[in-house]
Amino acid sequence: MLNVQELKVKLAHVLANKGVPPFVLANNISEANYDEVSLYKRDQMIIVDMYCKDDETDEPLQFRYMYNKDEVLLKSEMIIAGRSSVMWDREAEIASLTKQIQQAETLVKL
Repeated sequence: MLNVQELKVKLAHVLANKGVPPFVLANNISEANYDEVSLYKRDQMIIVDMYCKDDETDEPLQFRYMYNKDEVLLKSEMIIAGRSSVMWDREAEIASLTKQIQQAETLVKL
């Protein structure tokens, strides 16, 4: 388990890091297994949908990256056969790290 200082550094990194920019994801279109990359706006969010095939199974995959208007990555998902699975969620990551810091600080006080 990380100590309080390490958790705070990790939280600071999440808060300071905007994530991979949408234009970098768009460059994946040149990769052999990518078929389509779409960028669009919906409800004040920037969405990047990437369609590709798994290198090993050739199964179609979709990845969705959601950004706020300042191009800060909020969430990434993988969609297989219409089923969505969250790979990373900024809000959940911040909440989890905050909770871990609070728990670690409580243990230090004991």
